[in-house]
Amino acid sequence: MLVTGVAGFAGSHLAEVLISRGIEVYGLVVPGGPLDNLDGIRSRPHPVTCLHLIEADIVNEKTLVRVVADTRPEQVYHLAAAASVRQSLRDPGGTFRVNVLGTRNLLEAIRRAGITPRILIVSSAEAYGASASKGTLLREDDPLLPISPYGASKAAAEMLACSYWYHHKLPIIRVRPFPHTGPRHAPNFVFPDWARQLAEAEAGRRPPRLEVGNLEIRRDISDVRDVVAAYILALEKGEVGAVYNVCTGRAHTLREALDILIGLARLPVEVVVDPARLRPTDIKVLTGTSQSLHACTGWAAASSLSRTLENLLSYWREQVRLSL
Repeated sequence: MLVTGVAGFAGSHLAEVLISRGIEVYGLVVPGGPLDNLDGIRSRPHPVTCLHLIEADIVNEKTLVRVVADTRPEQVYHLAAAASVRQSLRDPGGTFRVNVLGTRNLLEAIRRAGITPRILIVSSAEAYGASASKGTLLREDDPLLPISPYGASKAAAEMLACSYWYHHKLPIIRVRPFPHTGPRHAPNFVFPDWARQLAEAEAGRRPPRLEVGNLEIRRDISDVRDVVAAYILALEKGEVGAVYNVCTGRAHTLREALDILIGLARLPVEVVVDPARLRPTDIKVLTGTSQSLHACTGWAAASSLSRTLENLLSYWREQVRLSL
């Protein structure tokens, strides 16, 4: 089993589930990159035999050719990505190098190894872009009309994957996850950013003031543990060549999510809109249906938003405590 981006947010949760099932995981990590998300796995008695970390830059084709040839995986989860919309606006080229060239390098390495593992390509609902303005739940056959470099890079990676499935018969399944959060989510994303601010305020490390952006946009928000369960089911049971939304089918305003977090806080906080956090090109509503995934695999989101955000805040409280 090969997992790219194994030390990332979703990748670390995926690795936990796979290893708990006794599956041997070969995980690609950025050379010299942080491994904190894997601490829980690496501290257990079994990781020496179940988790093998391989430092490999996904934009380095030669390295990936060697890794795939050595590991010859039967299944591949491709999660490695430059995942920030905001960062993609600052560095479109870097986002495309990782998300498109990196995907091409991985698929080419698999083709050159002469193997046909089942491959899960993790895209993003951001690829729908302007299609989200139609006012109904997004379906997999809606056009991809991305409005950010990140969304465009994910749409391009999908099309590239389709070409490898069509021309080289690689058994590829694609998923389009909608926004998701939970423990280990990095603070350069909105929900963990808020959770960290609250945790630091509770610890007296910052004033009891929460800086936010646009609270009126609506998002379909899943728990990361539900999302990785969907990934596993999609790879195991999904139809080769197909694409599946991973979402709850329910949209919440960011204000609703913020109210939940504030309700969990141990002190009153002031909410302040920071103009630097506003993006004029934000998709106003992003929500979809996972009916296709459910019909194929039986998957459905299980966690409530309240429970997810409570877990997220607990995680950041612990991170702040450890940093004192």
